[in-house]
Amino acid sequence: MQFHPTLALAGLLALATTGACAQANPEKISVCHENEDAFPWLLKAKPGYSQIMMPLLEKQLGVPIKLVAMPWKQCLAELKAGSVDAAMNASYNKERAEYAHYPLKLDGEPDATKRMYRATYALYRVKGGALSWDGQKLVANGTVGAQTGFSIVGQLKELGAKVEDSSPTADELLQRVAAGRYIAAALQTTEAENSLAASAALAGKLERVNPPLAEKPYYTIFSKPFFAKHAQTAREVWRLQGKLRESPEFKTQVAHLMKSVD
Repeated sequence: MQFHPTLALAGLLALATTGACAQANPEKISVCHENEDAFPWLLKAKPGYSQIMMPLLEKQLGVPIKLVAMPWKQCLAELKAGSVDAAMNASYNKERAEYAHYPLKLDGEPDATKRMYRATYALYRVKGGALSWDGQKLVANGTVGAQTGFSIVGQLKELGAKVEDSSPTADELLQRVAAGRYIAAALQTTEAENSLAASAALAGKLERVNPPLAEKPYYTIFSKPFFAKHAQTAREVWRLQGKLRESPEFKTQVAHLMKSVD
């Protein structure tokens, strides 16, 4: 077979072009998120922490970002199906990692330096309630409530708790605990404390159980189809979010929502 340098060069150029296209920036990025208030991260009446971060990210990235609110369980289902490009405010768990891409370190563990923020979970019970948690062992002779589709459900089950995750909001879960339907609720601390501060009735009946149940970093995670085409863009999103989180401009813009930024 005769070697044709011109044809060989054309082939190399075609491969190079294909590779460049695979890593080109997308025209836009669709990002789904929870459609209920999750203080201070997501709010319906005004921009929350994440809703303030994303326009700043969009400006630095140079790619339009479309935020789409929906029930969290639906958001994850659409991410898995590739119907949306990304989901924000997602903590890590192994099930999600099977269908979504997280920022990873060289050892394959999630890279928390590229998180959007860090949040703690705590258990909330009726004051003086029988439920106990010492940081290792959970004693809960009853049902623990959690928000639909949240990763804390898996941790509670590993600790041996009976869990119901039929409610999308912290307010509703706290009300169910106060009414005796649940022995406790597992909630993000900032959101639960905000709900209790807004309701003297609930604050009078309920208390937080210490120590925290968990502390988790939260990320923007990408669908497998998006990452296959735009891995470089996804990595730049993670890099910029880690940088934005610590920037004076961003800290100033979210100062009204929280005492410290993380």
